[in-house]
Amino acid sequence: MIRRGSDFIRSMKEGHHGEVYYNGEKVEDVTEHPAFRSAVRTVADYYDLHWSESLKEYLRIYNPDVGEETSVTFFRPRNKDDLRRLRIGISKIYDFYRGFFGRSPDYLNVWTMLFYAHAEDYFGKVFGSRMMENVIELYREATRQDLFYTHAIVAPMYDRSRPPSQWEDPYIQIGVVRETSEGVVVRGAALLSTAGPYSERLWYLPNIRRDTDPRYAIFFSLPTESKGVKFISRRGFHPKEGFGEFEYPLTSKYEEPDAIMVLDDVLVPWDRIIFYKKPEEIEGFMWHTVNLRAWFNWHFVIQHYSRTKFLAGLAIALAEAVGINNFINVQEKLGEILLYLSIYEAGMVASEELGEQLDSIYRPNPQISIAVSAMGMKALPRINEILRLISAGSSIPVPAGIKDFENPEERRLLEKYMSSKGLNALDRVKLFNILWDTIGSETGIRYEQYDRFSRGDPTIRWAQMYTEVFKEKKGEYVKIIRDIMDQIPNPKA
Repeated sequence: MIRRGSDFIRSMKEGHHGEVYYNGEKVEDVTEHPAFRSAVRTVADYYDLHWSESLKEYLRIYNPDVGEETSVTFFRPRNKDDLRRLRIGISKIYDFYRGFFGRSPDYLNVWTMLFYAHAEDYFGKVFGSRMMENVIELYREATRQDLFYTHAIVAPMYDRSRPPSQWEDPYIQIGVVRETSEGVVVRGAALLSTAGPYSERLWYLPNIRRDTDPRYAIFFSLPTESKGVKFISRRGFHPKEGFGEFEYPLTSKYEEPDAIMVLDDVLVPWDRIIFYKKPEEIEGFMWHTVNLRAWFNWHFVIQHYSRTKFLAGLAIALAEAVGINNFINVQEKLGEILLYLSIYEAGMVASEELGEQLDSIYRPNPQISIAVSAMGMKALPRINEILRLISAGSSIPVPAGIKDFENPEERRLLEKYMSSKGLNALDRVKLFNILWDTIGSETGIRYEQYDRFSRGDPTIRWAQMYTEVFKEKKGEYVKIIRDIMDQIPNPKA
C-alpha cells in the first residue's frame, strides 16, 4: 500500500504515536499542536508526492520483494541501474524539501530495506533463523503499511569519561532489564530522536562500540505507541504568533522537532528484535557485511546535494540582486560553493559507478559515500559562513513582516528604500527572509549544528577515513612511495 498524506494525518489523530510531552504538558493531538503541526503536514506532503502526476513515475515502483507496488524508497537495488533508480527517487524527494527535512520517511525506509537484503547472510548467519525471520517480517510490515519510521541511537551524555555500564545507574543508556516469555523489558533514554513525537515506528540502534556490556547489545523495531514509550520535545522553532510563511519560509515547512526518547520499562516482543547479546558483531553490521555506514552516508550525500543546490542559488541570487557578483572576492566565494556542489554530484555518480555487487544487493561505494558525506560536516557550515559574509550587514535590517507591506504608508517607503539593483522591495524582502531563515533563525542554526554532528564527532569521523574507511587501501598508497624510494640509488658501501 502506498499511503496518501491524509492517511498519515489520520494515523496521528488516532494516536498511533508515543506519549508526547511539550513544555510541561502532555500533547493530545500532534496534528494541531503548534510545535508539531507543520512537520506532520510536511510528512503528509511526502506521502502525497507519490501520487503527484509529475513525480509518481520516480517515486512508485513494482517491488518484487513484496509482490506489489511500493515507494521506491523500499526498493532493493540488485544492480547499478537499480541503485541509480533509487537515487533519482530520493533526489526528487529532497529537491522538494530543498535539501532540508532529513528525517523524512525515506531515510529509515532505506535502512529497513537494507536489513531485509542481509536477512540471510548477516542476521540469519550471525543470530539464527528467528532473527532472520524478524527482519523479513518487519520489512513486509513497513512496506505494506507504508509506516513512518524514525530512529534513536545516541546515549544521554551523563559521563563520557566512563562507559554507561559503570555509571551510577547503568540504565541511563537503554539496556535490557530482564527477559520474559513475551520478549525483553528495556529501560533508559536516547538522544536525539528527531521526529520521534510524530513517528509510528522507531529503530533503536545504540553505539555499542562505547560499551560492550551485552545488556546494551540490542537493536529492535518498536511501535511508538507501545506502553512506556515517551518523548520529551525540545522547544519548538515554529513561527511566532502573527508570523508565518512570509517571514519564515523554511521554518514554516521544514522545522524538524527533536526529542528525548525515554523507554520506561518497555516490553519489546521477541519478534521485533534483530540484534541481541553479541556486541562483537557490531563491526559486521556497521562496517562490513551490512555496512550501514556506507548507506546512510550515501543518503546524506543525496540530501546535501539538494541542499547545496539551494544554497548556491541563494548565494548567487543575493550577489546579483545587490550588484556584488562582479567583485572578485565575491566570485571566489560563489565559486567555492559551486566547487562543493560539484563534489557532491561527482560523489553520487561515482558511488553508483564504482559500487559493490553483492549476492543480495548492489551497494554504493563505501569509501566515496563516506568521504563525501564527511566533507559535508565542514562544507555545509562553511557555505553558511559564506552567505553571512557576502550578505554582511544587509541581512539584518529587514521589515518585521508581511503586514508592513499591507500598510500603504509603510509600503510607499519600503518600495523606495528597500528595492535593490536587481529586485523590487517586496522580492528583496522575500529573498532576505529566506536568507535569515537559513543562517540566522533558530531553525537555520539547528540545521547547521545538525550538519556538523549528525554523523558523530567530526574529528572521529575524519580520523576514521584513515583508521577504517581506507583501511584496506592505504597500503596501496604507501607502496607508491616505497617504489620511488626503491628506485633512488643507495650510497656505495
